[in-house]
Amino acid sequence: MLCAKYDYKMDIAVKQEEAFEDGMEKGKLQKAIEAVTNLYQNGVSIEVIAKSLNMTTEDVQKIISKSQQA
Repeated sequence: MLCAKYDYKMDIAVKQEEAFEDGMEKGKLQKAIEAVTNLYQNGVSIEVIAKSLNMTTEDVQKIISKSQQA
């Protein structure tokens, strides 16, 4: 049984850290999407994009498809 004392300040600090990390992940994802789109528009092959960005070709194709629909 866990018997830890609840600390409001610690709880808030943990939640802020988690929110920060979530924001960083979203930022990284957005940058990856922009990189894929820009590289593809400049004639770089899907295979080269995937290898360069350490992604699968399927993920690159999904990003390209979504960007073309927008």
